[in-house]
Amino acid sequence: MDTQERILIGILELSEAKDLSDKLEPKGVYIAIKHNEQTCTKGCVVKVEVWAQESDIPVIAETIKEEKMKIIDNEGLDIDKSLLEQVFDDEATTAVCPACGASFSTDNKECPECGLVFIP
Repeated sequence: MDTQERILIGILELSEAKDLSDKLEPKGVYIAIKHNEQTCTKGCVVKVEVWAQESDIPVIAETIKEEKMKIIDNEGLDIDKSLLEQVFDDEATTAVCPACGASFSTDNKECPECGLVFIP
């Protein structure tokens, strides 16, 4: 395994973090699951930090995307999958809402059609 330093990539429920770890391991990607009193919770829903090597982020992102698409396909949801790739860039002049597909000025931080709020 690479000895590159790990970076925090997110905070997940423990069960989600373990599931992600199980899906990444066959791809040769190993994440570290850590409890941190400052960012994680205990109780009914345990939340943990997920740490990974920066070089593994593309594989992790693709794995998460694959899992998201499986859920959408399995649920039979009528979703425009091209919208899932939309990213709000406040330096651009216009944006496309990933929730409803509306095009709007980035001067607005909220979609005028569905109300989705964007935090730059």
